[in-house]
Amino acid sequence: MRTILTIAAICAGIQALSQPVFEHTFQESAAKVTLETLGEVYYSMDVVNKKCLIYDMDYNLLKSVSLPIPEGYYLEDIQYISENLFNPDGLIELVYIYSKYVLTDLSYYFTFESSVINETGNVILNLPGVGYTEILETAENGQKFLAYEYNYSVIPYLTKTHVYSLPGGGSQTALQVNSLSVDLPYPNPAGQQIRLPVNLPGVSVTGEMVITDLEGRILRIIPVAPGEGYLAMQTRGLAPGIYLFHAEAGGNRSEVLRFVIQ
Repeated sequence: MRTILTIAAICAGIQALSQPVFEHTFQESAAKVTLETLGEVYYSMDVVNKKCLIYDMDYNLLKSVSLPIPEGYYLEDIQYISENLFNPDGLIELVYIYSKYVLTDLSYYFTFESSVINETGNVILNLPGVGYTEILETAENGQKFLAYEYNYSVIPYLTKTHVYSLPGGGSQTALQVNSLSVDLPYPNPAGQQIRLPVNLPGVSVTGEMVITDLEGRILRIIPVAPGEGYLAMQTRGLAPGIYLFHAEAGGNRSEVLRFVIQ
């Protein structure tokens, strides 16, 4: 009997060690990136205070980057945290996207702006009207930075794609962020149900769809299975208003988009 109890105690100890262990809670939406000098870091998007916060892997705050955003605009997304991607000065740099909700007599639309900024607050590039960016590797012409400008004030809406060449290398992790993506939700505005299109990287990768309010507070986290082209979400329990959503998978995070519940 003593032997059986001893074995049971050992098994219980092993099982306890194999359980997930809580480490930390970020008060904002967070993700991980590998930087050329600092190595692996977490970064979070502080929507309320309009900042990008960068932490080491022990959750110590390393840097706080203020993001200039005009009154009436909301911080939508942060992309491409890097050190040498947009220029070779070694300073942390990033893309941030912000938007404004414009109400008309008959409907509404969103207007977008984007900027590339470094940790000292120096604006490297202003991108008027740009609501999404992407970095592509070419076979013979280096890296290209694509900035998509949207004009939703007209029907049908207009899109322009601005192409920039990049001088820096950037980390492989940073360049892989946008292999995960979401697309425009429908119907939008939504009633009792909305479809949130998502593209997961790879055929076996699972992910999560994260729903937040305009201040970045997480309201729902919904699993997304491999191969699912969209998530059909019931809106019950969400008050009428504007919400943000993005996908997360494999340590990466997609762009942030919006939907409205009537």
